[in-house]
Amino acid sequence: MLASLAFALLLAAPAPPGSWPLPAELLVGADAAALAPPDLKRQLVKHRDRLMAGIRDAAASGSGGGDAATHRAAAAALARKAAGAIRGRTPLDEVAYLAGRMIHEAAEAARLASGADAGELTRASRRARFLGYTARPFADPEVLAASLPLAPAAAPAAVYDAAVTTSTRLLAWVWKSAGGDASIVGKYPESDGPYPLRDSP
Repeated sequence: MLASLAFALLLAAPAPPGSWPLPAELLVGADAAALAPPDLKRQLVKHRDRLMAGIRDAAASGSGGGDAATHRAAAAALARKAAGAIRGRTPLDEVAYLAGRMIHEAAEAARLASGADAGELTRASRRARFLGYTARPFADPEVLAASLPLAPAAAPAAVYDAAVTTSTRLLAWVWKSAGGDASIVGKYPESDGPYPLRDSP
């Protein structure tokens, strides 16, 4: 599984300047990809290097400026761009790269909304949970990107879960908007969540 591979191999990755520890942010991407609609998940696993490159490049580009709303808007814009790229038959490795950049923006929005301590986010990933899909899973991406407001000083675990959940919701929107099968949303309603992603030691 992509998430377990990332957890085993990426924790030692050097972090560029930025607000998330890079290994934790890469793991957000792996977790979100693992929860994506099956056909999209296969493509993200196939092109995992490009997915991770999108996260790395966005983290290293200095896009940590701005507030949470700015990053939510950027995540939604990238979701629209990725869906349009799929419809336009852009090679799927480039779609994976766009998805990685989108995931970075969603993660950074969660961190900025809460002011979470970056050093706690890697440890928080050990008890990661997916919070499920909203009752309107294919609402506009701007709505989905803002669907998990975090209070200032939210616990790092809540920040990690929000980053994974928002990214996953946007990936499902991308695939559905591009004409793909996103019926997986019916298996994970928010009302029955949260859904643990791995056992914690």
